[in-house]
Amino acid sequence: MNGYFFTASTTRHLPNLGPSRTGCHSLIVCGDSAEEAQKRFEELLCAQPEGESPMTTQINRVVAAQFIDKLLTEKEAVPIDWAQVASQAQSDLESIPADNFEQGYWVDVNAIVGASPSLEALRADLPEDIRSGLNWAEDKQSFFLLSVLTPPPPLPEPGEEPEAEPADAEQPAEETAEETAGGSAFGLDESEAEFPELAAKEAAVLIRARNSAVAAWLWRQYAADSPLAGNQIRIDPWFGVAGQ
Repeated sequence: MNGYFFTASTTRHLPNLGPSRTGCHSLIVCGDSAEEAQKRFEELLCAQPEGESPMTTQINRVVAAQFIDKLLTEKEAVPIDWAQVASQAQSDLESIPADNFEQGYWVDVNAIVGASPSLEALRADLPEDIRSGLNWAEDKQSFFLLSVLTPPPPLPEPGEEPEAEPADAEQPAEETAEETAGGSAFGLDESEAEFPELAAKEAAVLIRARNSAVAAWLWRQYAADSPLAGNQIRIDPWFGVAGQ
């Protein structure tokens, strides 16, 4: 069974309770195919909350990426067992005290994570003000969801007019899982500008590490000889998994 990382922009409306609200929702869904997983994801998005007033949900755009079949860890890359991952993630959440507001996990990985030859070198290469604020305890690790982003389309050459779409061309409201998992690039329009997580993705990667800098470094090491090595990345926390 494969894992797919879905993000969707939705507009929800509760009758007689004010204006519609547009939001962004992400989830990992397991399935035998991209189509099956996307159908499950959309059903979950449109499910009516129990005991609450009926609402309508409009799905504006769906972005999907298939996970590579390895869980990257600080020791090795191992096959993903989604049921085991879900159990470990729940255990991680239950172990965090309710009053714990410590950060220690997040940095701008595209800006500061370079080609350090080892984990120790990575730590030494980070600026002191960033290094000192991160969690480095080996026994205190979390799951990170890394998205390998699709490169933006090239800018037009000087004097070259961008190609216009025909006036009667149909514009799809959303992209299918296979289109987005395959790396279909698109730009976010004005209504989606506040949701950068809707950017098109080439692949998704699950990583267990002590902080996001280490997670990004592990991916760079793993992908060093692949066509995806130079792509920009985005790292998010665990969003939960359905259908494992």
